[in-house]
Amino acid sequence: MTRQISPHRALLGAALLALAGCGAKTPTYTGYVEADYALISAPQSGWITAVNVDRGAVIKNGDALFTLDADLQTAAESEAAQRAAAAQANVRDLQRGARPADLAPLEAQRINAQAQYDLATRDEARWRPLVDKGFASKAKLDEIVAQRESARAQLAQIDKTIAAEKLSARSDQLAAARANSAAANSVVAQAAWTKGQRSIESRIAGAVEDRLREPGEFVAAGQPVLSVLPEGRTFVRFFVPQEDIAGLRVGDVLNLSCDGCADGMQARIRFISREAEFTPPVIFSERERQRLVFMVEAAPEGGDVILRPGLPVDVRAAALKSKGKERHG
Repeated sequence: MTRQISPHRALLGAALLALAGCGAKTPTYTGYVEADYALISAPQSGWITAVNVDRGAVIKNGDALFTLDADLQTAAESEAAQRAAAAQANVRDLQRGARPADLAPLEAQRINAQAQYDLATRDEARWRPLVDKGFASKAKLDEIVAQRESARAQLAQIDKTIAAEKLSARSDQLAAARANSAAANSVVAQAAWTKGQRSIESRIAGAVEDRLREPGEFVAAGQPVLSVLPEGRTFVRFFVPQEDIAGLRVGDVLNLSCDGCADGMQARIRFISREAEFTPPVIFSERERQRLVFMVEAAPEGGDVILRPGLPVDVRAAALKSKGKERHG
């Protein structure tokens, strides 16, 4: 069965086999620098109004990257603020109780009831002696007494109503009004957050590799606008022949060298592929086993190590025990 790989990997595989054959004690493999890029996407849909960074720019946390139009979000925030103000005003109104204008009709009713009570009291004072002497009907006196008691009861009822109106609303009503006010404030916070998402700030430090969108373009939510290479996200990828792979482990330290690089660079193996692949396309046979390689990835160590993606590097491991015969360059 024939298995195809990319020409890029085929060339690298051929080079590493040639280099690995020179010096059995310290195998050298040719690899290249790769990177885990971060795509900075738009959290919401909208028109891009500005892109604040160019390719190659170095960014840090909090730097402004790009902005989206925010007309709709500004209107929504204003609406939420007005609703929150209305809810808070309702709470204050319920806490204060009735206004003087609301109490005026009750005060007028009380004056009328008081006048009826006073009149009934005076009539009773005049008619009672006449009834006691037999000059007036007792039924008339009973009618006057009933009018007086009715006016007194009406006065008492009006006084209770006025007192109740002067009090704040019931506790349940106040609790409901306060809950509505808190909910309205939460909507304001949500509207402000949504508006804030129209101005995208960096949450990583690194270098801008590419601008994928420009001002005037419309982007959907989740669509990338910038490609960024974060700090510490480069790694070395190389290929190891099948007879040497058993001598490597995740966590092993390797020596790196490249044109123009500082001496003494090291990397630590972070990944070893479980699947083998061929270096140029071949038909697998026992004779062609030396073409079988495994992909290995190693992360450079040291915060000051700067390797550009695509840079060819040489990887040297410690002496490996090979099952096959010793190779000579």
